[in-house]
Amino acid sequence: MTHTQPWTHRYRPKSKEEIVGNSEAVGKLEKWIKSWKKKPPKKRAAFVYGPPGTGKTAAIQALAMETGFDLLEINASDSRTKNRIEAVLGKAAGQTVTVFGRPRMILLDEMEGVSGQKDRGGVTAISNVIKTTRIPIVLVATTVEENMESKFRPLRSKATLIEFQPVPFNEVYKSLERIARENGVEVHPEALDTLASRSQGDLRSAINDLETVARGKTEVNPGDIEWMGERDRQDYTPNIINRIFSARSLWEARQTISQSMIPYEDLFDWIYENLPLIIDEPGERLQALETLAKADVYQRRARSSNYRLLKYMFNLMTGGVAFSRRKSQGLGLMKQTYAAIQRIGMPLSSFQTAETKDGIMIKPIRWLGRDKWGALNSELRGMGASWTYGQNFWVLPYFREPQTKWRYITTYHSRRKMKAVAAKLAVKTHTSTQEAVTETLPLLRIIYNADQENAERIDAWLDLDDKEQEYLGG
Repeated sequence: MTHTQPWTHRYRPKSKEEIVGNSEAVGKLEKWIKSWKKKPPKKRAAFVYGPPGTGKTAAIQALAMETGFDLLEINASDSRTKNRIEAVLGKAAGQTVTVFGRPRMILLDEMEGVSGQKDRGGVTAISNVIKTTRIPIVLVATTVEENMESKFRPLRSKATLIEFQPVPFNEVYKSLERIARENGVEVHPEALDTLASRSQGDLRSAINDLETVARGKTEVNPGDIEWMGERDRQDYTPNIINRIFSARSLWEARQTISQSMIPYEDLFDWIYENLPLIIDEPGERLQALETLAKADVYQRRARSSNYRLLKYMFNLMTGGVAFSRRKSQGLGLMKQTYAAIQRIGMPLSSFQTAETKDGIMIKPIRWLGRDKWGALNSELRGMGASWTYGQNFWVLPYFREPQTKWRYITTYHSRRKMKAVAAKLAVKTHTSTQEAVTETLPLLRIIYNADQENAERIDAWLDLDDKEQEYLGG
């Protein structure tokens, strides 16, 4: 039989015995669930939290099945305002059994989706529902203990807190070994050791990595995983970005939302920043950007009217973008590196460039001079690169962080000059400063640069200082 489901889905635990790691947390959760068989406990909700890939949701699903509860799963990201929570969660919390007579339990997943400043009404509504619920409610959040107090303070006193820890190395190793064996793949012990250690307790990511390197093979050696760097919380988002752009199904792409360690708004910015690097075929890039623009429209409408629209945003920003890529080879980063070097007037022969596990290395082979070095450093930093002191080269990561803040910093002085000129222009033309910026100033700059005599007249008319003249003539 040929399996088409991802390995993380195929090997999701179906019973308590199949749950890997966190035995103490699983036992505590099981005890709380079983207490409902007698009467509602003092704390009518359980709050399960911890890093991604530690089996939180899978454990709840397995225990619900074993204890005879019918599990109703609600995505907190889709139902996070006060009115929506009261309508969906409140109604469900009053229905103790299904039409088939099975006791009901509620799983409210992705609680990190209700943690923002604008969503406090949603957290309060959940807290109010917990007070009167007649059925078990399990809350799940991908977070760590340090964030619990600030994000979920109203819920801490009303819920049994259950923390899932990273899965121990030996448990990850044994799971990978078993999965490889069941799929007819012989994995070298050293390769298994590397996969298990680099996961840092994230079993789901370890299984994903194993499936990636073992796909289409019967044997995996240490050399097959040399390209994989160390996984840490800083490069976890690049891993998510890679999964989005390489997804083969909507389900696979959509799963990255819940696996991400950052809010979906930030993930959207990561996708936007890296899209031109990965989708380098012009027609495909246009299609991907249009898809991302539609996702942004749904996000804005969701904020102003109905948060259920977020699911369309999630589908478009993940699967929609991934499916736009058909012929693109992802060569855009090297092209942009060469373009940055040429923009400052330097020949490519002045640099050694190479692809490394961390990104593209750009190393000068001779002294550039202070001005050229500063100009190139500014260009590359704007692309997300960093200078490696001691070894004297830049590293431009394959997946870069959104550079909005850096671009804002680098254009600060230019924007300040623009506002100063626009303010004087608004007074002279009896318009608003905003209208002067968008309507008049672009034409004035053309006139200013077309003729020296006109430039002098404009200088006198607006009483421009040297920096303002420099801006208009730039």
